[in-house]
Amino acid sequence: MIRILSISLIPIVVLLFYLAFAEPAPETPVADPDPEEWVMDDELAAYLDQFEREFEEGLNNKRIPGAAVAIVKDGRVVFQKGFGVKEKGKPDAVNEHTVFRLGSVSKGFASVLTGVLVEEGAVDWNHPVSGYLEEFRLHDPEQTGRVEVRHLLSHTSGLPRHAYTNLVEDGLSLDRIIPRFEQVPLIAKEGEQIAYQNAAYSAIEKVLEVRTDTDFNTLLDKRLFTPLKMDHASASYDSIGQSENRALPHVYYSRSRGHVPISISKKYYNAVSSGGINASASDMGKWLLLLTGNAPDVISKETLDEMYTPLASINNRRFSRHWTGVNRSHYGMGWRVLDNHGQKIVYHGGYVNGYRSEIAFAPEDGVGICILINTNSSYPLEVIPDLFNHFKSENQ
Repeated sequence: MIRILSISLIPIVVLLFYLAFAEPAPETPVADPDPEEWVMDDELAAYLDQFEREFEEGLNNKRIPGAAVAIVKDGRVVFQKGFGVKEKGKPDAVNEHTVFRLGSVSKGFASVLTGVLVEEGAVDWNHPVSGYLEEFRLHDPEQTGRVEVRHLLSHTSGLPRHAYTNLVEDGLSLDRIIPRFEQVPLIAKEGEQIAYQNAAYSAIEKVLEVRTDTDFNTLLDKRLFTPLKMDHASASYDSIGQSENRALPHVYYSRSRGHVPISISKKYYNAVSSGGINASASDMGKWLLLLTGNAPDVISKETLDEMYTPLASINNRRFSRHWTGVNRSHYGMGWRVLDNHGQKIVYHGGYVNGYRSEIAFAPEDGVGICILINTNSSYPLEVIPDLFNHFKSENQ
């Protein structure tokens, strides 16, 4: 028995010897997903170099502690960089992955997420909000039945400006705020007058949750952040608090001390769609690519265009004052819109808790920019028009 067993082991021993000393089989080459390496043209490179120098000089002149910028053009992120420091008085530099709070720039995420679900048939722009959300009731029962999703997202429900924003800032949940709209006298018929909202706008979160049986933050992550590979984006206080690469907010203290750091607050994480998203410049570059029509697997250009269609006119220069010769702007669904002498600009700004953000893009020209800073300053608004005027003249 022993001899027979030894003979039967010989082939196995030979095989093991071969595996140990034989040349490994060559690996199958992996195809290059983008074999043509893109090279930036000299004119664009020169412009971005100039932009960087002038932007940094402006930050220093305004004594802004830190900033981050993303610029897209023709379906590519052509510039993303951090400037300054995360916290005044400390050496940690801002980079393209440093997380800031977005404030009301969060509103665009809610409208795009709604558009994704419109395409799937879960929601309809023209459906009454009360048909999805029973607790959404206005002072006028007939108007309650007429206010549609598009009215909610364009701030034209008829509620007065900032109705119950104070309750959002006090930390009340949307479940406690929404039923109170019934107590507020209306100022206009739906669709007739824009009156900017935070609490009412955020009711869209509850609509989407009801229609998908999924909480809003999970929807953001699964339908937007993950497919776009927005790896540093989140929508909670805990997320930004746990981030090792986050900018701290600052407020102006005095002429001698300038801006001083403050703590990150919990405000607006109870109404994420109005001001609770956190993101970096590298995240916002990917977001701008989607907004300019370069993520058709997530949302179609046709649905984006519907969001960018003006629904309400803003008859003052507050949002167009930095654009030469542009005297008024409009609001679509989650986005402000203006006509820069024939160039359609879609944009939004945000301020919360010592952070300021501005995002703007020209969908037809494929150009966009997002600027994030860790204090409150109008400086981003001063910078942005020059970029679009440059590419507008270049394309004419």
